[in-house]
Amino acid sequence: MFILGHIGITAFLASLLFFYPLLAAASSLIPDLIDKPFYILGIFPCGRYIGHTLLAIVIVGLISYLLTKRKLVALSISFGMLMHLFEDMPYFIPWFYPFVDYDFPTGPFEFHYTLKLFILDMIGLFLLIILYKRNKTFRGEVLGWMEMMQSFLKKIKK
Repeated sequence: MFILGHIGITAFLASLLFFYPLLAAASSLIPDLIDKPFYILGIFPCGRYIGHTLLAIVIVGLISYLLTKRKLVALSISFGMLMHLFEDMPYFIPWFYPFVDYDFPTGPFEFHYTLKLFILDMIGLFLLIILYKRNKTFRGEVLGWMEMMQSFLKKIKK
């Protein structure tokens, strides 16, 4: 799955479960942010490595709880990461690494944006639009984040 699919599907489901949808959506990208750069640099054997494990979800969830002392924040982040793993199925996911020995796929970095990925991205975008229109809390979070980014960019330009 690609970015809009991960973000949209995760945010929509998180809102149904009363998690923070924007936080869950952002954290749904964490497994790829961990694994893909290291794979491209040749450090990891494949694009799904330690970031695509249950251990990573537990560690990031614990760190987020220790930093915020808020269970809902930690659960939202953990949910986002877990959704990423489910959304990456049926492809290779090393769920229990390093406790289980996996035969990691190897090969050069390749990415093929297929019709299936495009459809999943459009579903994610559609769900984001629905969530934005119907969920005032989500809309407020998005608008607040956008204002924060605009303020940050203005400071950089000065």
